[in-house]
Amino acid sequence: MTLKLIGTTFLIGVLLASCNSVKKTSSNTDSHTSQNSLDWQGAYYGVTPCASCPGIETELTLTGDQNYVLTRKYIDRAVTDTVKGKFNWKGNQIKLKGIKSGDAPSMYKVEEGKIRQLDMKGAGITGQLAKNYVLIKNGNLSVENKRWKLIELYGKPIKGTPEAHYIIFHAKDGKIEAKANCNVIFNNYKIRNQYQLIITPGITTLMACPDNIEQELVKVLAEADNLSVNETNLSLNKARMAPLARFELVK
Repeated sequence: MTLKLIGTTFLIGVLLASCNSVKKTSSNTDSHTSQNSLDWQGAYYGVTPCASCPGIETELTLTGDQNYVLTRKYIDRAVTDTVKGKFNWKGNQIKLKGIKSGDAPSMYKVEEGKIRQLDMKGAGITGQLAKNYVLIKNGNLSVENKRWKLIELYGKPIKGTPEAHYIIFHAKDGKIEAKANCNVIFNNYKIRNQYQLIITPGITTLMACPDNIEQELVKVLAEADNLSVNETNLSLNKARMAPLARFELVK
């Protein structure tokens, strides 16, 4: 083989390798989608517009195995629709399978911490009501998966320890773990729009308590409908009244 032929062969090899490298890089760029770059699994909530009612409470839950549960409740009537099924990805959008055209929205764009309802053709909804078609992911990272020490109940200071007087919001299970020097209390919860709190009864151990602090904490968990939080303090509230209970972060 002559030197000229060897040189030509080498040049062709370099060009082919370069092309493959460019193609691979382009493929990697195209694969950077909401599906593989965002923490999209979870439940999303919002009140979407309705032509003949004040609004529709909409909650859409997406799971890692591409199953969904869509629940829609009309605010002014006792009507709740629930649809379950599989969904497919297409770029940054998902399509809910099993929904007939016109029955319910089936296409959404997945964004950071929220999903955006699309129109029947998969286009974004524009106009003054556009922001009302956004569902916000449930939960609040500032609150969940942290131990908060109980320091006040109904305005009265509580002297306790982080081990015996506390509350923890377990995000993965959607459960509250709480204690007030006696039994361990487990309730179910949801945090919507960062601060709206929904707590439903769970279970508790049955040890006899030496005081009424636990009873008051149980009452707080039944009454609270919102929360306030900063870097070191958490309060459970009812409407805009004075806090029902206060906690401080255990570091």
